[in-house]
Amino acid sequence: MGRLGTVIAGMMIFAAAGEASAQCAKEGEDLCQGGQTYRCEKTGSELTPIFQNVPCGVNVPTLTGTWVGNGHQSPAGDAGADWSIAMTINEGGASIDYPSLGCGGSLSQTSRDDTSAQYHESITYGQDKCIDGGDITVRFFKGNLSWTWVGQADGQPYNAVAVLTRQ
Repeated sequence: MGRLGTVIAGMMIFAAAGEASAQCAKEGEDLCQGGQTYRCEKTGSELTPIFQNVPCGVNVPTLTGTWVGNGHQSPAGDAGADWSIAMTINEGGASIDYPSLGCGGSLSQTSRDDTSAQYHESITYGQDKCIDGGDITVRFFKGNLSWTWVGQADGQPYNAVAVLTRQ
């Protein structure tokens, strides 16, 4: 690498360190920024992130797992407005159970990204106890799932909301 290349590489490291410097809270702390590790070290009276040339990864939230909680439906159905939910999300699909209602079924994924997904519900057991064919949207938020359901029965629209926690 020629002199110009060395200067540019040095400027890039300095620029990256400058971006991370606002994040240094204590000496010896490791930071992950842009897939690279920086260690906060004292340089004069400042804490400065020093490039470590070690790749790092950021934990990305995942929807995969079993999520439980209580739904609230409006308007209330024959079984009331509040009932339990257990939703299992896998890479290949999902399922839903409503234990307190005695019904549940499979979910066909209609869209998905890292932090949200949409499903169409097919009730496969307890069809006489639950509305079939609703649409569910989940969004990962602060470690929980924000869960919404919309559907209709006999021309009457229904909706439900819940906050589900990972089991």
